[in-house]
Amino acid sequence: MATFIVGLIIAVALFYACRHVVRNFRDGKEDCCGGTCPGCSGSCKGCHPGA
Repeated sequence: MATFIVGLIIAVALFYACRHVVRNFRDGKEDCCGGTCPGCSGSCKGCHPGA
């Protein structure tokens, strides 16, 4: 039973991670401030106001 619960938690986490990646790709966003974001200046706050 514990294996089933842990597997379910991992499956849900993987679903949300994949959904996040797909949405970022679709919207042209990046999580990494070392990328092509013009307002980064070495800080994630420049790219992502909520970070």
